[in-house]
Amino acid sequence: MKTSARPESTGTTGEQTQTTTPTVSARPVEWDSNTSWRRFCGFLEFSTDAALDIQRRLLRDQIRMVADTPTGQRFMSAMRDDTIDEFRRKVPVTTYADYADLFQPGSQMRTAPNGYIWTYTATGPGRDKWVPYSSRGYERLLDNFMATLLLAAAERPGVVSIRPGDVVLYNVPPRPYLSGLAAFGMAERFGLKGVLDPATSESLDFKERIKTGFEEALRGKVDAIVSLTSVLNKAGARFEHYASHRSRDRAGRSRMPLNGRAAYRLARARIKSALTRRPIRPHDLWDTKAIIGWGLDTDFLKDRVQKYWGKPPSQMYASTEGGVMGMQPRADSGMVFSPYSDFYEFIPTDELDRVNSESGRLPDTLLLDEVEPGRTYELVITNFYGMPFVRYRLGHIVRIIAQRQNGPEFEFVARSDDRIDIAGFTRIDENTVWKALSAVGAASSDWTIRRENADDRLTIRLYIEPHGPCDEDTLPARLHESLKQVDPLYSDLEAMLGIQPLEVTLLPPGAFDRYYETMRRSDEPLTKRQPPRMNADDAVIDRLLDIADTTLEIAA
Repeated sequence: MKTSARPESTGTTGEQTQTTTPTVSARPVEWDSNTSWRRFCGFLEFSTDAALDIQRRLLRDQIRMVADTPTGQRFMSAMRDDTIDEFRRKVPVTTYADYADLFQPGSQMRTAPNGYIWTYTATGPGRDKWVPYSSRGYERLLDNFMATLLLAAAERPGVVSIRPGDVVLYNVPPRPYLSGLAAFGMAERFGLKGVLDPATSESLDFKERIKTGFEEALRGKVDAIVSLTSVLNKAGARFEHYASHRSRDRAGRSRMPLNGRAAYRLARARIKSALTRRPIRPHDLWDTKAIIGWGLDTDFLKDRVQKYWGKPPSQMYASTEGGVMGMQPRADSGMVFSPYSDFYEFIPTDELDRVNSESGRLPDTLLLDEVEPGRTYELVITNFYGMPFVRYRLGHIVRIIAQRQNGPEFEFVARSDDRIDIAGFTRIDENTVWKALSAVGAASSDWTIRRENADDRLTIRLYIEPHGPCDEDTLPARLHESLKQVDPLYSDLEAMLGIQPLEVTLLPPGAFDRYYETMRRSDEPLTKRQPPRMNADDAVIDRLLDIADTTLEIAA
C-alpha cells in the first residue's frame, strides 16, 4: 500500500488544527464471484473452537510483531513468553489516555516513514482521538466491510450480489474519519464506485453532500447504501420533502438538470406516490441490493428506514480503534464477531465498579466461548496486524443474545461512560431510552437525556424534538411507566424510594437542525455538531435551549 500526505484542516474544540491525511492506495483484489463468499464470509461456518484458534494464532503473531514497538515496550515488558495466558496475566488493561502521548504530532509513531495511516475521531469535549492503522490492518478493515455488504445483499447464504462496478451511496464523514478512508479504500480494493467521487464528496459539508448525492443518484443507479442509521433516517425524511416539493420551482420546472433516465425515474416515482397518496420515497427511485447501518439506535429506527429506503439496514459493528468487528448474518439475527479483526475479551458489567475503583487492577475477563446469553459485558480488544492497541477498553457494552455453534450473537447496547446512574439502583443507557420511546410510540426527530439536580431533587430530563404531534402533559408519565417495564431496576426507584425522576422538555421542530448549523458555522468537527444523546454538559444544553427559543420566535 502506498501513502502520500496532503494537508487537511481538522477542527478541534473550535480551533483549526493542521494535520496530514494520507491518500491511501489499497491493494486491489482480483474478484471472483465463485470464491468471494468463502473468502470474506467463510468464518461464519467456523465452530467457536475454530474461531478461538484463529484468535490465538493472530494474537501470538501480534505479540511478536509489536514487542519492540513503543506500545509493546510500554505495556508488554513484563511478559516472558508469547503465550495467551502470560499475555492475560501480565499485560494491563488500557484506555486511550495510556497512548495519547505516543500519538501526538512529532512523536516517534507519527513521524515513522511509511509507518501508519492516521485516522481521527472526536467523541465529546476533550476526547479527540488520533488512531494509527497499519497497511494490513486497513486492508482487513476493508475485507470485513465487504463481508458486511455481501451479507446484506445476499438472498441466501452463498449468493454473491455485490460486484466490481456497483455504485454505493455513502453518507459518511470525510477523511481522516475512518469511514471516509474506507469509502476510498472500497473503490480501490474492490472497484466499488461512489455515487459522488470520494475526493469531490469530502469537499462538501455533510448535509450538502447528502443532498448532492441524491441529485447525482437520480441520473444513475444505487446498488448499496452505507450510512449511520440515524443519518439515513433523517435523510429519508428530508428526501420525501425535497423530492416531492422542492425539486421544482414555482413554474413547475425542475430545479436540477435531468437526463432522460433521471426524468423518467422521477416521473414514475411521482405517479407511484400519487397513486398511493404518500410522498415520494427513496425506494421509489432506486432498488438497492444492500443497506448498511450502524449506531445504538439501529434496532429502533430500522422500520422507519425500511419505510423510506425499501429495506431494513443490515447492522455493522465498528469503531475507529478496532475497525469493522461485527456484522449481521441474517435480518432476524444479532451480529457476530469476525475472528480476524481483533482479539476479544469481555469484562462482566457487574465487575466494572470494582475495575474502575481499583487503579491498575487486572480484571478477570472472559473469551468468546465463555460469555453467556442474556448477560452484558464491556468489550476489551487487542489489535492484530501490528496495530498498537493492547487490551484496550473500548467503553462499549454488548449484550450476548445467544451462544451458537459458531460463536456468540450480540447487540451493541451502550457506551459504558454514557450511562446515567440513578440513585445507585440502575444505570440508564441509550438502548433503554430507545426501547421506552418505541414502546409508547414517541417518534422523535432527535433527543438528548441527562441527569440534573434541581432543588436537591434528582431529575432525569429528556430533551426531545417530537416527530409529529405530541402531548407534553402525558408523555412524562407514559415514558416513566415504559421505563419501568423496560428496566425492572428503574421500577424499584418508585417501589422502594417513591420517586419518579423523569421529566420531559419538548423542543420545537428544527431545533436540532439549527443546532447543527450553528456548530457548523463555528467550524466544529462533524462529531460535535449534534448534542450527545447521553449526558450532555451544561454548555450544550444551554446552547440547545437558546436555539430552541430562537426557533420558536422565528415560527411566531
